[in-house]
Amino acid sequence: MATVLIIGGSGCVGIETTRALLARGVDKVICLSRGTTAVDPIEGVKYVQADILDLSSISTVLSDHAVTHVLHAAGLRTTDCKNSPARAVEVNVTGTTNVLEAIRLYGKIQRFVFTSTAAVYKVPDDGSFVGEQADTIPLNPYTATKLAAEQLIECYALSYQLPATILRPQIIYGPTRGSDGSTAGISQAIKAAQIGKPFTIPFGGRTGFHYSRDVGQQHALALLQSPEHFACYNLPAESLSVADICSAINHHHAKHLVDFIDSSYPFANGLDSSAFLQAFPSAPRTNFADALDF
Repeated sequence: MATVLIIGGSGCVGIETTRALLARGVDKVICLSRGTTAVDPIEGVKYVQADILDLSSISTVLSDHAVTHVLHAAGLRTTDCKNSPARAVEVNVTGTTNVLEAIRLYGKIQRFVFTSTAAVYKVPDDGSFVGEQADTIPLNPYTATKLAAEQLIECYALSYQLPATILRPQIIYGPTRGSDGSTAGISQAIKAAQIGKPFTIPFGGRTGFHYSRDVGQQHALALLQSPEHFACYNLPAESLSVADICSAINHHHAKHLVDFIDSSYPFANGLDSSAFLQAFPSAPRTNFADALDF
């Protein structure tokens, strides 16, 4: 019997993981919201009000609903972190600490999963894909606070025996990806092309991409079937150039609708996700060309 709490349930990862858990027959899924009502609620989900900056509110949710598993997918995005580094620390580090401490005091969590980012890696000079042991770099307040949160999670796993899994995706695209952040340009381009409108993706280069529905299934697997007490995994990604993506979208619609600005981000060309695939061999992986009609 599993009762899963989704922190960040209104975001792309939270929505897709919720749907994946329900499809797997999980007994109860609870989504945490800071507001009094849910936006676009999912049938069968219990929405509760709490805030990761208020430790007691998280503790109340855990105990009141007899939670057994927790996904923490909430946090400030890159631009918000850059504009307010103090707020980034407050939300991404202190907020995560509050969640971990509430879990420690509660003492009944069977698995904690944290959505981090593959943007923490130092980009290899040789263009190679990065594995989990590759060098990381606190390049900006977003990656610095994500790395700090990862360190805290590993600490709680080692010091307080919290079963924990960290997942590092690169760029997620799909139907539930919102418009916040420039990397949302991939999803916006697909959606614009579907209704015959032109769109310019605001970046270029090559990196790894994940279909949002796959990401939800992969998070569900990590929550329910993680084989290790503590592990950090790269999520399976398809390495593509943004030029390839534009070509695929335009070819799919048989007209030139999408282009891009040739300005690259400091992202690795792709991820070595062999450890994740070994731990979760049934994890789905959708090719970009097969995900254009979502």
